[in-house]
Amino acid sequence: MQNSHHNERGSATAELVVALPIVITMLLLGVNFLGETIQRERLRYIAEGVVQAVMRDESHSDIAREVTRTLPGARYSVIRHESDGTFQVTVRHRAASASATGLQ
Repeated sequence: MQNSHHNERGSATAELVVALPIVITMLLLGVNFLGETIQRERLRYIAEGVVQAVMRDESHSDIAREVTRTLPGARYSVIRHESDGTFQVTVRHRAASASATGLQ
C-alpha cells in the first residue's frame, strides 16, 4: 500500500515537471500579446490626438513636443492627400505603429 502511494506521488511530480515549462511559456506569450495590444491601442490613441491637433492647425513643434511627452521616443508623420482633402497621421514607436485619418 505504501509503495503505491509513493508511485502516485512520483508520477504527479513528473507530470508537474513536464507541464510547468509549458504553462510558464503560455503565460509569457499571453503577457507579451497583451502588452503588444495595449501598445497598439496607445499608439492609435496618440495618432487620433495628432489628427485633432493638425485639424486645429497647431504647430508642428507643439505637436511633436506633446507626442514626445506622451510617449518618449515616439515619432509621427503626416501625409496629405490633396485629391480627396484627407491626411493620414502615422505614429511610430520602436517596431510598432498606428495610423489615423483626418480631413483637411
